[in-house]
Amino acid sequence: MAPTREMSLETKERIVKLLEEGNSSRMVAKDVGCSQSAVSKIWTKYKQHGMVVKAKRNGRPRKTSKRQDKQLKAISKRKPALTPKHKRTRLQWAKERQSWTVDDWMKVIFSDESRICIGQGDDAGTFVWCRSSEIYEEACLKKTTKFPQSLMIWGCMSGKGTGEMTVVNSSINAQVYIDILDSFLIPSIEQMFGDEIIFQDDNASCHRAKTVKAFLGERPIQSMSWTANNPDLNPIENLWWRLKKMVHKKAPTCKADLATPIKESWHQIDAEYCLSLIESMPQRLKAIIKAKGSATKY
Repeated sequence: MAPTREMSLETKERIVKLLEEGNSSRMVAKDVGCSQSAVSKIWTKYKQHGMVVKAKRNGRPRKTSKRQDKQLKAISKRKPALTPKHKRTRLQWAKERQSWTVDDWMKVIFSDESRICIGQGDDAGTFVWCRSSEIYEEACLKKTTKFPQSLMIWGCMSGKGTGEMTVVNSSINAQVYIDILDSFLIPSIEQMFGDEIIFQDDNASCHRAKTVKAFLGERPIQSMSWTANNPDLNPIENLWWRLKKMVHKKAPTCKADLATPIKESWHQIDAEYCLSLIESMPQRLKAIIKAKGSATKY
């Protein structure tokens, strides 16, 4: 039910005046355009207090009118565009694993690459309320740099904590990726897991090269199938968000100073946080299924 509009003080005073002149509540209600019960309530309160009182309101007073609210704009969540095919494959992927427990997900090691930029990390959760005419005013803009100084990193994590992480100083092709897996994934697996391990990476072309498949096939590593545009199903995306926030707080000013805060922040991410991300996997799948493959809050 829509909330009723509060009656103005002038209208209440008119009701009292008409009643004091001997008019019936029915006539008064018709005159001012309200119900008889409203007239009776105002008259009762008037007799109790000897004056027309303003009703008490719960909560913080509004700072804007309804008209102003319609003019306000907020920055929306950023989500990848999903085609009908993406939604179908995401939904199928989630349904195939909806019976997995947290213990099953604890056997998975998630990996990804991410680019860390100087100044990045201060925009997560930021929103601006402004009138439509103020969208491009200085105070409402998020400043960006055309070519920000940055570093590419590769990392992995599981419910047992963060694995190895490395700065990648070149473009990633199949051979570079194999070197990363050999130098950083394998030690992470040996550190965190026993015999059973499921490895997740996305469908980047260098990840799916024949030489990479052969490298993984020679080792006791089960690769997880993956679908396109699935950031809400990869908990390492949440870890990247936290890492970028932590690096931003260390305020590096140039590319030469960026690697150190990245490594320091990576090692400061605690195992409890990683565990909480893995424990969210069953809920992520349920959200995907409920949304029929569309975007979720994760």
